[in-house]
Amino acid sequence: MNHVDMYRDTGERLFKNGHSIYINYFCESSKPHLHVHDFIEISYVASGSGIHILGDQTYEVQKGDLFLINYNIPHEFRSLDSPSASPLKVYNCVFKPDFIDVNLIDYRDFSDVIQYLSFRSVFSLPSNRIDDVKILGGENYAIEAIYKKMLEEFTNEEEGYIELLRVYLIELLIHIFRSLKKSSNNDSGTISHHAELIDRSIEYLKANYSVGTKLADLASQSFLSPTYYCKLFKDYTGMTVSEYIQKLRVEEACHLLQHTNDKIIVIAQTVGYKDIKHFNEVFKKITGMTPSVYKNRMKQRT
Repeated sequence: MNHVDMYRDTGERLFKNGHSIYINYFCESSKPHLHVHDFIEISYVASGSGIHILGDQTYEVQKGDLFLINYNIPHEFRSLDSPSASPLKVYNCVFKPDFIDVNLIDYRDFSDVIQYLSFRSVFSLPSNRIDDVKILGGENYAIEAIYKKMLEEFTNEEEGYIELLRVYLIELLIHIFRSLKKSSNNDSGTISHHAELIDRSIEYLKANYSVGTKLADLASQSFLSPTYYCKLFKDYTGMTVSEYIQKLRVEEACHLLQHTNDKIIVIAQTVGYKDIKHFNEVFKKITGMTPSVYKNRMKQRT
């Protein structure tokens, strides 16, 4: 299934009685169902084996794996299409941030929710651990016990169940942070992994600088939230994504001005600028001169 076939799950069919939370225990199909959604999902693999597709990457999963899936991240779990394979069974906790606190109504990713709730400072977690997609491995009975409690409350709907679900969700988050803290000694490996992700983004930008590239797309390719991706990118390159794209475009424009006879307006369009005035402004900001002055100086040197 390619990305044009994806469907968007708004969560409206899942959420009931005006409460933005949904819990289930699901036996995953082996059929493709790649999708994105307008909510946060925390999924725990309870049994069986299978795969988890995230964007263009495919990961083998097994009992104990837990995934944090933000808004707009293409993904799907699949059981293995084999008679000998145990079907993949997954607990899913689906919620919108405002379920935890009404002040979170405009928040869209797990990392920002954590910052708001100040869990990061409470647990002294390195910031580069928050956005890991897969954060657990092996059996984790405490996590599974929370999911079972949540599913029971969600299913039975006894008086006060929404308040209990809110408490259990916070409990789930706390257990996740404890697991993150235990694994925080592996920061160097995580940093190396994130450097590799940014390197891949840079290669992508070098090949596609002339077309409009959305920040959300770059972040989703790296399986990071846009907020955290921006921080990583700037820490790694010393500039924002937008500044880096402008740098690539101007560098190519300089090359074309020096080695071709193309008109400046044609070069601007070639490197991705539809507005010649904006191109001139960006070019001068980066090089200290207008494209025409740069072209004349290059001609004088030859």
